[in-house]
Amino acid sequence: MNQLKRSVVLAFVVTLMTGCASIQPAEVDTKLTAWKGANIDAVIQTWGVPTADREINGKKYAEWNTREIKNQPSFNIGVGGFGGNFFGSVGTRLFGGKKELYCTVQVGYNQEGIVTQTNWTGDPGACDAAIPERTDS
Repeated sequence: MNQLKRSVVLAFVVTLMTGCASIQPAEVDTKLTAWKGANIDAVIQTWGVPTADREINGKKYAEWNTREIKNQPSFNIGVGGFGGNFFGSVGTRLFGGKKELYCTVQVGYNQEGIVTQTNWTGDPGACDAAIPERTDS
């Protein structure tokens, strides 16, 4: 029984640690900022067709949007027994459920088609996945 308790505690700690191993906003900033100075045609060729394209006060912007719903991992704890001592179980579920992940990336570019401005909002993990690495620098 002592080994069972250790296994449950270890599984709980591992679950907590994996939840903390997420992408930091600064990592997304660095990845997106690398695209400054690129030609918008190269950005579109790498990222795909933007969700929206607009012009505001003479400055052009391209925008990409992603949205996905993920099931979060869950961890179940149960207490029970069998035989002559105790029969049945009581359990509870920790964490879990559905989580909506979204990312909006905006790229501003000048009349020559050079990216001069970048911005993102949303879940850092979703944005990290949505922004390709720049390899032509």
